[in-house]
Amino acid sequence: MNSNHVRRGVLASSLAMALFAPYAFAQTTSSSDQQNTTTGNSQNGSQKPKTLEKVTVTGSLIPRSEIEGPAPVNIITGEQIKAQGFTTLWEFLDSLPQLAAPDFNNRISTWGNTAVNARVVNLRNLGPDHSLLLIDGHRVADYPMPGNNGQTTFQNYNNIPVGMVDHVEVLASGASSIYGSDAVAGVINVILKKNYVGDEIKVTGGSSTRGGRAYGDFLYTGGRSGEKWNLMYSYEHTNRSPLWGRDRSYTDSDADAGYGSWNPSQRMFGYSSSGAYGLVLNNAAGNFITPPQGACGQFGNNFSQYHALSVSTSGDQVLPGVTDQGSYCRQNAVFSNWVLSPGYKADNAFVSGEYRFTDKVSAYGSVGLWTNTGTTNTQLPFLYPFASNTAALPGANGTQFYDQTTGQVITNYIRQITPQEIGSYANTHDYETNWDIHAGLKGTVFDDRFNWDFNLGTSKYLVHEDYTGLNEQGMFDFFFGPQLGTTTVGGTTMPVYALNSQRFWNPITPAQYATFGVNGENSAVTWMNQASFNFGGDLFNVPWDGQPIGFASVFEVNHEGFHLAPDPRGNTVTFGDPFQNLITGGGTRTRYSTALEFRTPVWDTVTWTLSGRLDKYNDHSIANVAKTWGTGLEWRPIDGLLLRGSYGTNFHAPDMQAIYLDDSIQTVGDYADRLQCIKTGDHTCADYQHNTYFQLYSGGSRNLLPETGHSWTYGFVWDIPGVQGLSWSVDYWHMGIANAIQWIGLDTALTDEAGCLTGLQVSGAPYIAHQLGSAYCQEAIANVTRNASGQITAVHVGPINEASQYVSGIDSTVTYKLQTEHWGNFNFDLNYTNNLEFKQRTLASDPLLNTRYNYPATKTVANLHWHKGAWDATLHGERTSGLRASNYGGCEALPNGIQPGLGDPNCVIYLGRTPNWVIFSTSASYAINDKVKVGLNISNIFNKVGVITSYAGGFEFIPTQQGADYTGREIFATIDWKID
Repeated sequence: MNSNHVRRGVLASSLAMALFAPYAFAQTTSSSDQQNTTTGNSQNGSQKPKTLEKVTVTGSLIPRSEIEGPAPVNIITGEQIKAQGFTTLWEFLDSLPQLAAPDFNNRISTWGNTAVNARVVNLRNLGPDHSLLLIDGHRVADYPMPGNNGQTTFQNYNNIPVGMVDHVEVLASGASSIYGSDAVAGVINVILKKNYVGDEIKVTGGSSTRGGRAYGDFLYTGGRSGEKWNLMYSYEHTNRSPLWGRDRSYTDSDADAGYGSWNPSQRMFGYSSSGAYGLVLNNAAGNFITPPQGACGQFGNNFSQYHALSVSTSGDQVLPGVTDQGSYCRQNAVFSNWVLSPGYKADNAFVSGEYRFTDKVSAYGSVGLWTNTGTTNTQLPFLYPFASNTAALPGANGTQFYDQTTGQVITNYIRQITPQEIGSYANTHDYETNWDIHAGLKGTVFDDRFNWDFNLGTSKYLVHEDYTGLNEQGMFDFFFGPQLGTTTVGGTTMPVYALNSQRFWNPITPAQYATFGVNGENSAVTWMNQASFNFGGDLFNVPWDGQPIGFASVFEVNHEGFHLAPDPRGNTVTFGDPFQNLITGGGTRTRYSTALEFRTPVWDTVTWTLSGRLDKYNDHSIANVAKTWGTGLEWRPIDGLLLRGSYGTNFHAPDMQAIYLDDSIQTVGDYADRLQCIKTGDHTCADYQHNTYFQLYSGGSRNLLPETGHSWTYGFVWDIPGVQGLSWSVDYWHMGIANAIQWIGLDTALTDEAGCLTGLQVSGAPYIAHQLGSAYCQEAIANVTRNASGQITAVHVGPINEASQYVSGIDSTVTYKLQTEHWGNFNFDLNYTNNLEFKQRTLASDPLLNTRYNYPATKTVANLHWHKGAWDATLHGERTSGLRASNYGGCEALPNGIQPGLGDPNCVIYLGRTPNWVIFSTSASYAINDKVKVGLNISNIFNKVGVITSYAGGFEFIPTQQGADYTGREIFATIDWKID
């Protein structure tokens, strides 16, 4: 047996140890691990390694003996995930250097995001819908609720019980020629535990030391086996309480935003909450009508009386004089009821088994059932101006009306409902049920030269979301009563109402709230039925090497669908969900696929792989056939060195939501009207609750083609000579997407409309995103409808094939394994990613700009594990580089709070950056005996939370792109009991 053949056997042995030894680090980079790793005897280097069976590693259909292939794959066990301080699979995945933090619209605490239990991954920053989740090598049903305000399809990484995970394989490069659609940025294959004999109970409990997020987990795992059969079963119950804004004092109000964002009035008189939430009445002059004496204090700590003073500015100067706008009951702790991290309760069960009819044929199957309940909230119901109060009346003027009680014209009103008045916090609860069933036959033919596997699977994912809705008309009638005719004030005819002062300025009872309060339920479901047949093996041995050409093929049929069923009452003035949107739609898709892969030993030291795939789609888009291919090369010029490279084409079929979503209507009140800001010279252009509202129309498109792309990698894996157990790998990666589907969202629509009309950005800089007068600009202007006074009345958005994205970077990993006679065994790995480029453009005529600076450029993750006798300990560290802070490249605010525009002689360019995000976690365990082990995990040892930068604003304030949050340190204790 020559050295290369030995190397293949050793690597399979190393992989087996990584997957089944409790703390053997599987994020392996070694191209030929040392023999002592295989034998477990560091003192006997002459002992021959064992040659184990070949295994299939994500990224290939062909089983191989080597861990490493033409593209890097990270492998980590479920035990390692827990040892590094993670309680969920998503938390672990989100820590990997190859993943970027989800963008703002995919964060669960975002206004309008109802995917309470869902967590997405963002491989290579290409978006959640460009990575593929597999469980045991099979696709799973999409999460029923669409992400990004109804725009994207994604898989949920939060409902996979980490206690049931055997290991995870992460391929962070394109693999459509093997797996088809979605595998543009990579593939995450979660392998569940299958082979287990005995029974084991593991109990974990803990919480955040800053408060909130109490955590408890119970895991039971068992298994039995016989001469021809084996059966494994597990049950896990998890309960985690929410982390609310009220658990973290610095999210109490907008006053916690960065000081650089405070305007002159806020700096001079103290911060006034955006939009003046609380108990608010404005008269015709726009001033506040003073509340009755003591009114604000009757609501406990919910409100306090605030005297609104303001100043006027001219250019860069604050003008003399103070404007007294009166006072109102200002809401304290505006974000106290907003969730920073949702509550989560889950009961999950999994059963798998196999029966061997003969040595050549066996049957297998698995059933998984995951049930979850999520708890979240944002703002509680409140009364605010809505158009139907006056729109149908002749001569109506906006939302103005005459109030008989105060004898004044009312131009604005806010009446926040408190938890005490509702009788609860009115939280939103998502109830999820997800099952996945697979059964199959597998075996070998032709003297075990070829293997085959026929699999049938079905999965279904249901979500029922219960929420507290809005009855705007009911609230208005409760506080203002019926219309009492009309009157003319200053030549304007307006309706007449009479404020019920007792109800408006005093707490109401839960029974009174029930007279207009409403609750609703949104439902959604996705399903997937699939069949696959895999056939492969060794074709023949090549004469120059004596090694076989490996061959694999797959045939797949897949049928999937979704249906969104929001509350049938729709979105009206008497009923609406908390976010004032109504997203409906549904459809099905059938896919037929076939793929081939060959693995050829070109020379004794060179292996070449070639793959190709054909996917045929039947749906209501114009997508039809997608053809992809890929190739890879492995060269081992000397013992211990692997040079590798891969290239492939990729595609992403249009998300089903992008095809089948009905035209939905959403009422929008929080927005930045960039056209008006440019006209008035408002360079801040804050996003806040306006007095005017408009309808946002958004729907799918049948005229969508698959996105197409490519990817390549090249690099090396090197066992450093002279240092046993030390390995180093470096890989360059590049991915591109052309013809990308892009939703022209609200922010983009308003930015482009303003730019195309004025040729300017809000900052005062020239608008260069699109050529003025171009077809795109004409469409951008037409998509925004305004009335005669220039106020927005409607905006139309939707998906189109137009964008391009290109990303590239470098991954590097160092691993070191040290075995000592007296101090135990040490395993160390250091993983580093440098995102060199993030280039994107909307149209082919647009400049392809590198916007890398908008995202963290580098991320480093390190792990050190120690084992000696009954003791195990792990230290885990993460470092995410800083990035440009809010307002980077804009003008710094002057001491008086005025922010000049670019070109102003008083403008000083702001170059602030967020600090690096660095956290450490640790775990330690002690085996009391061979049946009982106890452990302690500390996540975020130094209790760090995100830093609020100078010009931060809006909810959360902290730069979440780095993964920063408000959680702080968490401590968990575990007891593990092996019953038999």
